[in-house]
Amino acid sequence: MKPYLLALTGLLALASCGSDSADGNYKRAADDDLIESQIDSDTKASIDSVARATDEGAILHPLPDTLTTLLQQRQPQAEVAVLTDQAMSNRTQQVDNPVYLRGNLNGNRTPDYAVQVLQNDSIYILAFLDYSTPQAREMKVAAYPAQQLNERRYSNLQLRLAPQDSLVRNPRKQQFTNLKTDGVSVLDGNRTTLYLLQNNRFIPFDAQQ
Repeated sequence: MKPYLLALTGLLALASCGSDSADGNYKRAADDDLIESQIDSDTKASIDSVARATDEGAILHPLPDTLTTLLQQRQPQAEVAVLTDQAMSNRTQQVDNPVYLRGNLNGNRTPDYAVQVLQNDSIYILAFLDYSTPQAREMKVAAYPAQQLNERRYSNLQLRLAPQDSLVRNPRKQQFTNLKTDGVSVLDGNRTTLYLLQNNRFIPFDAQQ
């Protein structure tokens, strides 16, 4: 019994004096300065990135820094689109990030972006072609009406990449064909519209020449 009594006594002694934590005492919360000093720079950058994408308690879908910079430079009046709850809850259409995509939209092996933004009362799908080169250019893919809720405007759309060589059915020609380049699929409820770059502009897939 003696060893058990000694062990119990030791445990009681530890409990009575409290345990040291990162801030010196588990019984009080760490202050902001201490937390700041204990978070490494990479973690802090990730937290700051999420914080910048937060608007009134709703976490938006983060964009790459390069795309954020392009929007700030070329579309300073536009806002990154915020999706409605209905669009976000449609699990049959969920994608990794419904606000933007990256692909090879013009077929030259240089990466491109497509992103949906809110401007005035419309949602614009914009493409930034060859964004990593000095020849980077902006093109409009499509425009849709925004949905107004509680004095704010939202998007019901989700963007999804249609990869090159995908087999796609053309309803007008009643035949299947392989995509020659990546395309931008815009998911709007139960409807999906595929846009491809042709003759220096984006057109719906079934409207191709």
